[in-house]
Amino acid sequence: MEKEILNIAISGEEKNKNEIIYNNIVEAMESLKMSKDDQIEYLKTKVSDMEHQYQNNILILVILVISTLLLCLGLYLVATDEFLLGVILSFIGFALAITKLLTTIKKDNAIRNKKYMELESLKNSLSSLLK
Repeated sequence: MEKEILNIAISGEEKNKNEIIYNNIVEAMESLKMSKDDQIEYLKTKVSDMEHQYQNNILILVILVISTLLLCLGLYLVATDEFLLGVILSFIGFALAITKLLTTIKKDNAIRNKKYMELESLKNSLSSLLK
């Protein structure tokens, strides 16, 4: 299997790893002969994805806190001999957390844009090399 050689351009003016990555992404866009409209569309897609991920992370955090509270309440009820109600609350808390995590993963996989897969793979490669 032939490996593609990845050339990383560093000018020395970059302040951090992210600047190096994005400068290389911009150069890759130019070498792929992407128009300015395509570049703007890519950036809009990235910003939209980041906003979506942020909203999902906040929602997951809220759901996990609620699920943890339900699990704790359920375990407390089991400890105080309220077995049926305690087990029901524990299962609801567990099911709520698992369901939300699975639906979020499913949505994230469906949203990924196939159009910019080459740029994303370049970004991921650069990020892993510069760690």
